[in-house]
Amino acid sequence: MSADALDEARSMLAQKIGWFRILQQAKANGVVPVVTRNLQQLGFPVPTQVRAELETGYRRNAIRNVLMRDELIRVLKALGQVGVRAVPLKGLALAESLYGDMSLRTCSDLDVLVPRGAVGQVFEVLRAAGYKQTDRYRVEPSDVDFLVRSAMEFGFTPPASAFPYLLEIHWDIAWRWRGDAAMVDDLWAEARPQVFWGVEACALSPEWELLYLAVHAARHRWQGLKWLVDIHEVCTRAKFDWETVTDKAIRFELERVLGISLSACQALFGTPLPTTYSGDPVPAWLGLFPAFPSMMGDWREALFVRRLFRRPKDQLRYLARLALRPTLGELALVRLPPGLRILYYPLRPVRLGIASGCGIARAVLGF
Repeated sequence: MSADALDEARSMLAQKIGWFRILQQAKANGVVPVVTRNLQQLGFPVPTQVRAELETGYRRNAIRNVLMRDELIRVLKALGQVGVRAVPLKGLALAESLYGDMSLRTCSDLDVLVPRGAVGQVFEVLRAAGYKQTDRYRVEPSDVDFLVRSAMEFGFTPPASAFPYLLEIHWDIAWRWRGDAAMVDDLWAEARPQVFWGVEACALSPEWELLYLAVHAARHRWQGLKWLVDIHEVCTRAKFDWETVTDKAIRFELERVLGISLSACQALFGTPLPTTYSGDPVPAWLGLFPAFPSMMGDWREALFVRRLFRRPKDQLRYLARLALRPTLGELALVRLPPGLRILYYPLRPVRLGIASGCGIARAVLGF
């Protein structure tokens, strides 16, 4: 915390504080470790029960992150041994680079980005190491190409003897985005070698780190302070070129994603932005903190993404990709040989229509 922030916090602490509200919000927004550390720095007496819960949450997260780090090292080593480039995303990597303390960033799972062409090889490496698929749709080796075209990530759980966690392998960063392959190609062209805890892997360029964090925050509807704090910290360090970031955002249709993310951070934290930068204002439909993070159903989450495009024609293109591009749902419904999988395209809108009709019927009948 800066000197000004410390002074402002002390003036707030001199007033009547709803401590259980703070505890509740810190948990909901994934910022218990940072809140705990900063309250300790302030040296202000916190009610015993609240302090105990905050400190317990801090310690649990510290222990969990050490275990998660050990697992991430194991995954990166396994991929490195077969020559697969890998980028640790969010979580632990940010805890080191942004916070300088692995215990200050909460991490619910491990996320690793790999090149599209290496996904099949990654599946084989993880299977050989005892990892199990988490998705309800079973993916066979012959299905990997279909999976890469239809999704952006896939989850695994580690061997039973390991610390339990979710490992998500990513090959795209924005689902159903037009030109997503070109976007990821540009990202990999700028990725650079970096050592994480003694293991060689790759890191995003500073420009792509900011863009990726903006995409991730948008995917979660900018709910959850920890994602916005990440963006704020990246902007505060300003180790990237704003003109390059803006150019990439325009080229890959991420300008609204970036604009709202930066405006949200500036509204909440006073994030420093260039005077020449004019992003999107925070829209009226966006419920920022102190609104509590909330969940949507899968189809509502997917439809929400259309708001991330400025032009109606881009929104319609996204909805068309959403409705027509097949997923594992169609593959699970009927497993066609590779030569006939073009039939999944007309099957997808039929399946979506049936599924939505059933959902409406259940809602009406109260099932």
